[in-house]
Amino acid sequence: MPLCATGRFVAGRMNANEATLVWVDEYSRMAEAYDRNIAPRFEPIAQEVVRLAAPQPNELFLDVGTGTGLLACLLSPFVRPQGVVAIDLADNAISVASYRAGNAGIRNIRWEMLDSRNIVYRGKLFDGVVSNLGIPDLGHDRTFQEVHRVTKPGGRFVFSEWPSDFPPAFSIPRRLIAAHATASPSQDLARIREARELIRSDPEAQGLGDPAFVRKALAKADFDRVEVSTKTFPVSFRDLDDFLAFTESQGWCERELREMTPEVRQAFQADLATELEKFRTTGDGIETRWTLHFYRAERD
Repeated sequence: MPLCATGRFVAGRMNANEATLVWVDEYSRMAEAYDRNIAPRFEPIAQEVVRLAAPQPNELFLDVGTGTGLLACLLSPFVRPQGVVAIDLADNAISVASYRAGNAGIRNIRWEMLDSRNIVYRGKLFDGVVSNLGIPDLGHDRTFQEVHRVTKPGGRFVFSEWPSDFPPAFSIPRRLIAAHATASPSQDLARIREARELIRSDPEAQGLGDPAFVRKALAKADFDRVEVSTKTFPVSFRDLDDFLAFTESQGWCERELREMTPEVRQAFQADLATELEKFRTTGDGIETRWTLHFYRAERD
């Protein structure tokens, strides 16, 4: 990261690649919490990716941005005796994914710490490529080009993506964290804030939430046919603590909350509880809905 003469981080000089690496480091740091508190709620989304990809026995698949391996593990039984290559830049996420697969007795996944913008496999190798919320915000055009390059003629590329308007489970805590954020962040938090602002302000990154934009990006990468579908999923949390555990399992949220004073943290939680009242069910439960876009692109 950029440093001044004193060795301290200098804000305002981060580029897209540095921002990506900061984000990757946070995913890696929080991999175990992510797998415990977030991945289970993403399973219905991953199941829809598998359904749209329609994997067949003896096909070879690539899972882009595998995270802690949820999608790769769901896909692997369908392609035996062949398998899945699962890639991610977050090294600890790959470690957690390998542990997940080992516990499940899955042996046909190859885990690789690789950048999806530079997939170091030969061209036209994979029958299909999938991703569950794993397309990078910055540089996704290069990812699409790389995916096209490594996909066999007649192959397919299926992935899920959030719409431009995030669901309440994400938008409400993010807004309240910003409202209660410390004015004197640590160096690490300052770096994360700068990376997040760069991603949030980048038109290409924001375009991932727009199906028309994604269609054009896939066409530019030479995919021949693109189908877009939208699906809504119910999501439940036991109580406010369960919702907070989900929120804190995202690295930047965890750092922001950790650096609040106890008084500010208490005020944040009180405001959050108030805003979530409209999502309350009987007892302490919280229910919301997530709507996502699904893309299936093919190449001739």
